Amino acid sequence: MKSREINRHFQQLSNQRQAFLTYIHENVEDPWQRSFPDKWSFGETTYHLMLLARLVRRVSTFYLPMMLPYAYLRKSRPFKTETHNIYKAYNQTKRKPMKAPFVLIPPANLYEKYSFQKVQQLLEKETDKIKKQLDGMEENIAGQIRYPDPVANYPNVIQSVHLLAIHEQHHFDLTIKYHQQKKLENK
Repeated sequence: MKSREINRHFQQLSNQRQAFLTYIHENVEDPWQRSFPDKWSFGETTYHLMLLARLVRRVSTFYLPMMLPYAYLRKSRPFKTETHNIYKAYNQTKRKPMKAPFVLIPPANLYEKYSFQKVQQLLEKETDKIKKQLDGMEENIAGQIRYPDPVANYPNVIQSVHLLAIHEQHHFDLTIKYHQQKKLENK
């Protein structure tokens, strides 16, 4: 990976996922079992994360080549390499969680179609495809290509990878929190 910062954010993703999977392996009997009826299971959460990675990859497939000439013109300008937690900020200002767009909501009865391990593999496969898309991109170019996402404050490519890590950790934290709450209720 040419960009040290993109590589760092992908490493963060990998470390977070490993901690999440360790928690599931050590504490969860059925990753498809919801802790509460209106909250996603570990499997559904992982599938949601895969859907977001797939969406980012698909958009990037046509968007990145289109924006490269613009980025080359601006490559000497400064850029940010991190972003803030938009999910936490939204929750604090709106007093409610951010709703996922319909394209990122896992379908019902997902457990009938996939094993949890298969969903994990799908997430890793999508992540690897994003890595491959960004592998040869220089950091100063990646810092100049901004995605048209006003909710995330138009993140550049580097920030968008960081945002993937923030988003995943947000969901990992929530899913574990709900699981632990349910365990306490059942005691």
